[in-house]
Amino acid sequence: MRSEVLSGSQIARCARIGQIENAGRVFDQNPQKGISSWNAIIAGYFKNCQPSEARKLFDKMAARNIVSWSGLVSAYVKSRMVNEARKVFDIMPERNVISWTAMVRGYVEEGLISEAESLFWRMPERNMVSWTVMLGYAQNQQVDIARKLFEVMPEKNVVSCAGMLLGYTQCGRIDKASEPFYVMPIKFVASCHAMIDVYGHSGDVSKARQVFNRMLEKDDGSWSAMIKVDERNGLCASLAMLDHGRQIHTKLVKYQFDCNVHVAFALITMYMKCGELAKAEQVSTGPRSVFRLTF
Repeated sequence: MRSEVLSGSQIARCARIGQIENAGRVFDQNPQKGISSWNAIIAGYFKNCQPSEARKLFDKMAARNIVSWSGLVSAYVKSRMVNEARKVFDIMPERNVISWTAMVRGYVEEGLISEAESLFWRMPERNMVSWTVMLGYAQNQQVDIARKLFEVMPEKNVVSCAGMLLGYTQCGRIDKASEPFYVMPIKFVASCHAMIDVYGHSGDVSKARQVFNRMLEKDDGSWSAMIKVDERNGLCASLAMLDHGRQIHTKLVKYQFDCNVHVAFALITMYMKCGELAKAEQVSTGPRSVFRLTF
């Protein structure tokens, strides 16, 4: 048992770093090949873009378990071979939520919406991953269908809310993007950045700043996003906004975010638009300048 685990682990490691020939040698030299070794080498061939070799080995397996079958379906889906995935799915002796979800994901990613929906509603059981996969409608310009599914989800998590937020922003439905954001149980930094950008594009600077101010953690992207909102909406020209920009700059220096190249560019642009050329030059040539440190 121990040698089988080690063999499977070694096969997976070789395949992961592109050494599929070495993975094959490890597999061939194993006198007692268990299912885990077979599964590992098949997955390895798929990972190295050799699906036909993987299928040959799968067909030679004396015994297969649900992991073997589900792994083959998932591998075909990841290889964008959804028709092959469906052929395997249809002949599976038994299916679980993983194989059902993998097949649905394949259809969603290929934009085959009716096939995905038909299969989804036939699922004997659905978990959070299954529901979230279906929200891929939103990234296929089918955001209204995704919204109906979102509303009937038994529970909503960060991933499903973020999926809807992304879908609305990609479709230009700025007015709707805030709805999934505010029902998020936890608002991660990336989601806050997206919402700041949404409000910035719609010209609602006060709401963008509200999201920014409520963030428990801010990184260089957070500060850069807020500065870009101000400059995008032409607000740096007023004395009040220039003062706000200076406050941001002070905090950036305090938390050492001013050494990030994107933040530095945003600060320089802000000061130049406000006519503060000396401050812009200080950012670009000062002792903490990212350009000085880089070049």
